[in-house]
This record gives sequence, structure tokens and C-alpha cells, in this order.
Amino acid sequence: MGKILQGVQPEIIWDIFEGISEVPRCSGKEQKIQEFIERWAKENGVPFRKDAVGNIQLTRKAMPGCEDRPTLILQGHQDMVCEKEAKSPHDFSRDPIPLKVDGSRVTADGTSLGADNGIGMAISMALLIDPSLKRHGKLEAIFTVDEETGFTGIRNMKPDFFTGKRMINLDAEEIGVIIISSAGGGNTEYTIPLIREKPGDWEALGLEVGGLLGGHSGVDIHLPRLNANILLAQGLKRVNAEVPIRLIRIEGGTRGNAIPRSAHAEFLVPRGKRGVATRILESWAAGLDRSEEKNLSVGVSSTSPSEAANPETSTRVISLVSEIPQGVFSWSTEYKDLVQTSNNLGLLITEPDKIRAPIFSRTSDAEDFKKNQAMLRGLGDKYRVKTEQTPGSAGWKSSPDSPFLRLVERCYLKAYGKKPKVTGIHGGLECGVFVQLDPELEIVSLGPTIKNPHSPHEYVDIPSVEVLWNVIKTVTERLVIE
Repeated sequence: MGKILQGVQPEIIWDIFEGISEVPRCSGKEQKIQEFIERWAKENGVPFRKDAVGNIQLTRKAMPGCEDRPTLILQGHQDMVCEKEAKSPHDFSRDPIPLKVDGSRVTADGTSLGADNGIGMAISMALLIDPSLKRHGKLEAIFTVDEETGFTGIRNMKPDFFTGKRMINLDAEEIGVIIISSAGGGNTEYTIPLIREKPGDWEALGLEVGGLLGGHSGVDIHLPRLNANILLAQGLKRVNAEVPIRLIRIEGGTRGNAIPRSAHAEFLVPRGKRGVATRILESWAAGLDRSEEKNLSVGVSSTSPSEAANPETSTRVISLVSEIPQGVFSWSTEYKDLVQTSNNLGLLITEPDKIRAPIFSRTSDAEDFKKNQAMLRGLGDKYRVKTEQTPGSAGWKSSPDSPFLRLVERCYLKAYGKKPKVTGIHGGLECGVFVQLDPELEIVSLGPTIKNPHSPHEYVDIPSVEVLWNVIKTVTERLVIE
């Protein structure tokens, strides 16, 4: 057992999770975690298989006398969202996640934890070696690559990589809940050509906003959290109303599916106006609502002048970004308090010849998605910027009358002591692509309670992991042909 999580229950799960946490596994860089899983499989006598893109299959054969029972698939993903606080020295390419136990929580010191989806993998792997299981059919654990940034693994998986017809996806994040639908999504990208001109008789300033909560663009999108990219543009817009601005650069965020926690800009103002611009920004910052974003910081600094856009282009960029509709576009009519369609400006990018603002939109309703995309396209037209949009991908909806769902509900009630909530999630899950590979699959998505995923504030609730473990073991032992 690792030193940090020594004694945390169930030990069989947390021991594996700590091992996983010692291995770098940012999205698109899963080679080391694949090597770890293969070593673990060999040490534990678990059959191991990997396909051409890095998806992994682990199996446990049926117990004697249970060979006719249905195969159960446990599914998760290998990668994690690698986020850290600005002051953290952590290097995600080599350093173990700095785990710590905080009361009833496991979290990390200054970085994202990776419980999304490391805890899902750990539970699956624990089930494959748990000696206490009584009777069960064949078990298959499937771990995909690059789930967080492009679904690369599942989109390139062959239909014969798995054989089961019942699947538990372990990428949900709330105990007491069974997920049976998830959102799809698509992108809108604004592009503004950037023709740089010499600074001339202008002075340079820097503006930085940071310390925001950030979070998952699906799970947290409805919360009253600020978007650093949009907040930055709003501050610049306040200055631009009184003092002309020429943008040198405007940048923020780390990935499209995370609410950005920090952003910065460098810009020019006419000589003699630097003091005025600074006072405007200081007054603007003092008036910002910090009731939710308690650690919000705004910094203004002097910097060196360099080539920049003209005032007209700068105004278009600032106005466009400040008006991008962040957050909820509409709410589900099917499930209470569930977001139906939303938008997230996760990245703001300055390149030598252009500025890009890509928006990731999630949805569970095709017609509503069309309305949202039309609204975003109209915003681009308003500011005369190039607007490119991708078709929305299908979400996932499982039948509420599925026999497998009814079994999981019964097992949840037995292990949890109360009836679980059956609902949907606004985040994206790989379940929809699995169903495309095999339309006969019956799927539910479960998870322990994970808060603030995709951010340095991420934590997993320890007691919820044990509850989920008992639920899954109960399903495993009770799954028979119905």
C-alpha cells in the first residue's frame, strides 16, 4: 500500500489508484500509463490486450459454473486533464500527482487529481483481482485513450475489441445517481486576421486576471463561475470606451473543455494615457463581484511596446469576446435542473497573423443546438469575423426500461440503502460511440462523488468510493440472463 493513502478504504482500490497517480497521463500522452497497466496485469495474472491506438482490454474469466452468465464490461479512460495552480512547480510530464488526504476527501496539492477517470480505472482493476467475489460471469475492463480532448480512442476502436452486452461506464461523478444519457456537442470558431503595425508613439500595458475556480465545461457550466477570457475582454472594453487600445496579444485558458481560470493581454495606449488606463482598470477590478470567485485577482503592469493591431481590429476583438454567451443556453425539459445546451470559451489564442476564439458547445437536443449555433453565427456576423462551425455530435440516451438498468437500480438500493436517482448528465460520455459500435449494448454510467474536476480544486469523496464499490460488486454477482 502506498504511504499517502495508507489505510484509506477500500484498500484494494486506493492502492491501485495511488499507483496510477504516480504515472504521467495527460491527454494524448498515455504511453506510460499503458506500460503501468501492462506491468500490473502481468504481476496479477490478468490477461492484457492493446489495440493500434492504445485502447486497453483486461479480462477476468467467469467462475466455474457461471460461464453462461452475461459478460459485464467496466469502462473508463486512461487520460486526465492536467491543470495546476500558477505557483505549482509540478511537471505533468514526469512528476507523480501530489496526493493528500483531507478529512473524508482525497485531493492533490496544487494540481488536478485525476480521479476523472483514475478512480474508475482503479475500481475496474480491483474488481478483476478481488478475491472476495463469489459468483460472476466473464468481466472485461476497457480503458480508452484521449477521452478528454477528442474521443480518439473510442472513435478508432474496432467493434470486436469487446464482447459484452452490458456495460458500466465509470466516468460519472455523483454517488446515488445512475446516468442514462449524456450530451454531444460541436464547435464554433471565430478568426480575426491580425495585421501588425509598428507601435509608434504608443505605450504598452499588461492585464492579467487569475485565481478563478474554473472547472469542467459540462459538470460545472451552470455554476456562477466567471470565464477568465471573457472577463479579460470586459476589462479591456472598459478601457477602450475612454482610451483607444491596440492589441499586441490576448490569450487565456488551457483547453476547450475547461472553464478558463486565467487570461492575459498586452496592449498599447496613446502616450500619456497609461496612467488613465491603469486607473480605469483598477476601478473596474475593485467593482467585480467576488462572492463566488473569492480568489479572483487582477494585475496591471507596464511592458515593452511592440507591433500591434490597429484600433479598429482591436475593438472588434474586444467587443466580440466580451459578448460571447458563456454558460447555459437552455435547460432540459426531460430532467429537472439539467442543462440542455451550453457554451464554453475555453481558449483564446493569439497567433502571428490572427486571433482565434474557439467555443465548445454541448447539447442533448439537435434542434436546440441549431438555435444555439445560429445565435453564435449571428454574433460573428455582427462583428464581421470569420465564423466556422462543426456539425453537432450525437449524445447518448439509454432506455429507461432497460432490464440491465432495473438490475443496477435494485443493486444500488441494496448497497446504498436508498433508491438512486436516474437522470442525464450535461458532460460528454463515450457511451454514445460504444452504442454505435454495438447497438445491442445496454449501458449505465456510475461514479463516486467527484467535485471540481478538470481543476486544481478536484477531490473525490472517500466514503462514496466504498458505496460504489459495493454497488458494482453486487451487480457483478447478481448479473444473470433475464
